[in-house]
Amino acid sequence: MTLLRFLTPAALLTLLAACVPACPAQSMSSSELRNMTAADFQRHIDEEGGQQFVGRLIKDIDPHSPEEPNYDIVLEHVAEGNNDWLRAAAEIAPYTDATFSQGIRVAIADALVVNPTGVLKMMGTEEHFDEACGYPFVRQTETYMLQHKREALAALNHVHQPALAGKKENCRKRLMDVPTTTASDAVRPSTETRN
Repeated sequence: MTLLRFLTPAALLTLLAACVPACPAQSMSSSELRNMTAADFQRHIDEEGGQQFVGRLIKDIDPHSPEEPNYDIVLEHVAEGNNDWLRAAAEIAPYTDATFSQGIRVAIADALVVNPTGVLKMMGTEEHFDEACGYPFVRQTETYMLQHKREALAALNHVHQPALAGKKENCRKRLMDVPTTTASDAVRPSTETRN
């Protein structure tokens, strides 16, 4: 009986150790993710790998669930512009589906307004960042686009690092080219009557 007491815990530990890489990981709760720091998020990426972690992050998304989808929470964190969240976004971006990927592009464009230096530094490291000064928004109003353009251009005026001068100017030019009318605005029927 004494020998069995020692063998049972050892057998359980062996089984757990064997299961860790092969057993499917549980999905992450939205409350767990909302309270997660960028360092905690990065630790998960480092331990699980970007692809596996993204899979666990979005696993079992129920569109009828009252909880917010996990990827929306990640996008909120990225849009806040914290440098660590921006780096984490760059690591997971290649493993995201189309919806999550588009969301990352928009979150990075939003982050440009609050942390232009951080976003400019990340440009050239991952394609999602390269689109931050372009037109990543879908189905936005003209008012929204004009406001974003003004805010992003004003934010760029606060970047004074010589090493970022080229990226800053390129970003400014691209922002100036951002359309401020949507496709539906462009084809709006004329209210004039012809004689």
